[in-house]
Amino acid sequence: MAHIIRAGAGEVLGPPTGCQDRFVVDSRETDGRLALVEHILAPHSIAAPMHRHSREDEMSVILEGRVWFVAAGEEHVAEVGDVVVKPRGEWHTFWNAADSPARLMELIHPGGLEHGFRTMDTSEDDDVLAQVAIDYGCDLDLDATGPIMERYGLVFA
Repeated sequence: MAHIIRAGAGEVLGPPTGCQDRFVVDSRETDGRLALVEHILAPHSIAAPMHRHSREDEMSVILEGRVWFVAAGEEHVAEVGDVVVKPRGEWHTFWNAADSPARLMELIHPGGLEHGFRTMDTSEDDDVLAQVAIDYGCDLDLDATGPIMERYGLVFA
């Protein structure tokens, strides 16, 4: 059924010092076809380690601030209104190197991965990231993430 989701609606989870997730459209509402999640990045934070998905394609629209990405092996800066396309199988990560917050809306196709975000946002288990990666068919490259964090003075909260 067609409906409107008002700006700011949806549960927000995650650390305010890192990447918070606002769950806008859950894949259960779309028969698993897609999900929509807003990522709210605190200044000087990285959203996730370098990773790639085996099942999902992601598209991110920058809503506020500037967001740095690694896509196709190169670093890029996306600004308000830009769209970043992250096809399944390609290594990527994103972060906010600025002194002010950044926001992006991420379309995930097919849906389901948002449940992994929710798990990471609510767990206090140090091994949750590795387990979510296994559960959702993601590969992680922590060795590639460290130099980015050092170069930009980022935290992963």
